Amino acid sequence: MESHGPNSVDEAYQLQRALRTFRENRGEKVVGFKIGYTSAAIRRRGAKIMGLTESVHGYLWNTESHENGSKVDYRRLGIEGELGVRLISACGDDVSMWEVEFEPIIEIHMLGWDGPSEDDQGRRGLELIGTNCIHAGVVHCNEKKRCLLGEIPLDVPMTVWIDDVQVEKVKLTELEIEHIAGPVGTISWLLRTLEIENRGDEALLTSGAIVICSTPGDVYPVPPGTGVKVEFDGLSTTCTATIRQEK
Repeated sequence: MESHGPNSVDEAYQLQRALRTFRENRGEKVVGFKIGYTSAAIRRRGAKIMGLTESVHGYLWNTESHENGSKVDYRRLGIEGELGVRLISACGDDVSMWEVEFEPIIEIHMLGWDGPSEDDQGRRGLELIGTNCIHAGVVHCNEKKRCLLGEIPLDVPMTVWIDDVQVEKVKLTELEIEHIAGPVGTISWLLRTLEIENRGDEALLTSGAIVICSTPGDVYPVPPGTGVKVEFDGLSTTCTATIRQEK
């Protein structure tokens, strides 16, 4: 079976940007970025299927922001514990000196790969990019902590709980891009990548923008009725999975 999806990383990002245009035309607004596929170990494990050699980025939308404790209404729900930052001051090329507020967030994904089996041979990464990194929303924390980006603690565990069972415990020291650990590494990569793409998206990295910095963790399927909690540095974010009712 012939695949009709994107045939290159460039085409995949063209598809992602075309979907952005569609969504903006119906009134939605980009409020930041999602950075993904950042762990070298994950890239090694998925090399044959994904076919990607570096991280990916997608857009965050104002319509996909949820408050702490929300009931999250998606069918094929997967969740990922992530670090989110809101930029307060983003001046200069040294992102470690940017002033931010950070929080543990629950990132929502739509699970499932719907393309032909041939896409399992090094093409799934193109689908990942084209579908906005399968990102479908963010559950925010009630509280945030303010500091410089380079001051976010890297050796504090981030834990993910599903129905009171701990399923993951990772540290940001495990996340590294080009020998720079943690959110400084991922946001430096994002800024540099957007500048190279030369489409003006780096201008979105301004005061008030939200960036999901990624963690070295995994995506977990969550059945309906399941409670989720992500904890980091004394902060906690929760949600409950539900199914959208057909009308």
